[in-house]
Amino acid sequence: MSKNKNLIRDKNLAVLKSFLFTKGTALKAEMAKETGISVVTINTLVKELVEKKIILEGDLVQPPLGRPAICYHFNYDQQHFLLLSIQEKKAAIHRTLEIVGKIVNLAGEIKYEKNIDFTEISLDFFLDTLNHFVQLDIAFTKIGLSFPGKIYHGVVLSSWESLFDQWEFEKAWAKQSTIPLLIQNDTHLLTVGTSIQQKLSKTETIVGIFYPENSMPGITIYANGSLIEGGHNLAGEAKFLPHLIDSPTPETPKELTTNLLEILAIYNAVIAPDRFVISADSVTETTIQQAVEQSVILDKQINQPQLLFVDDFQTALTYGLRWLVTTDSIYQL
Repeated sequence: MSKNKNLIRDKNLAVLKSFLFTKGTALKAEMAKETGISVVTINTLVKELVEKKIILEGDLVQPPLGRPAICYHFNYDQQHFLLLSIQEKKAAIHRTLEIVGKIVNLAGEIKYEKNIDFTEISLDFFLDTLNHFVQLDIAFTKIGLSFPGKIYHGVVLSSWESLFDQWEFEKAWAKQSTIPLLIQNDTHLLTVGTSIQQKLSKTETIVGIFYPENSMPGITIYANGSLIEGGHNLAGEAKFLPHLIDSPTPETPKELTTNLLEILAIYNAVIAPDRFVISADSVTETTIQQAVEQSVILDKQINQPQLLFVDDFQTALTYGLRWLVTTDSIYQL
């Protein structure tokens, strides 16, 4: 019997914490009404959450009916995460990388941020960068890394300019720290992050395309709220498509747009998604829209998906990284 009571208690606690995480601020009466948990149980759970500083007591407020009641606030600073992105540096004369780092709380509020030039492409330099953030006064419980490539069983199989191939990020970091390091492909995170940011339905099938300037595109399939990956997690490496595998990176917006149209046609025929999420900074949204409208092939295809363009790369990627570090948590976005 006590085991069943504990299960019910744990379930109620999870429901209440999830509600407060989403709501932010609530009275006990609101908690009971919105969660369906009895007032008596709410009183017990709130006392526990306050003691653990998961929620904080606020001021007395006057509800529409009844006596003044305490307003409780979810403590978003109870947990922090380090969000890192290895990405191409904008406005650089030569193609170089940088590590964009942010420490955020559960609400995504930035507590510290720093961009570090990644000109010395070595695993030791990456580990030193992680230690820079570890040595700050803000403790964090997980690290999320957006990576321009694909990793299988902890080993990099494909990456930006092949410079990270065969690296073992997690294994190397585990020798220095017990803080979990979670790594995911940048296109995947960009697609998931945009879906969360734009509040898209999880029942949609979405194909995400990230086509950086002077580079080859990455592709994501995100269906029913889950990422779909193939053998060795390599599904989505567009540089291996037949029309791109022996082609140089596009040098003009016209070349990039032509490649993009072929990718759209292929994935529209094979996947028939509800929507394409597209990030291609070197080509304007208007140019892509016009090219799609003028495409004879896309016009002949029965499926006519919506196009959603990423207008703020960093924000969308941050949403994706927050999703990554809260995986398997009741606070997952």
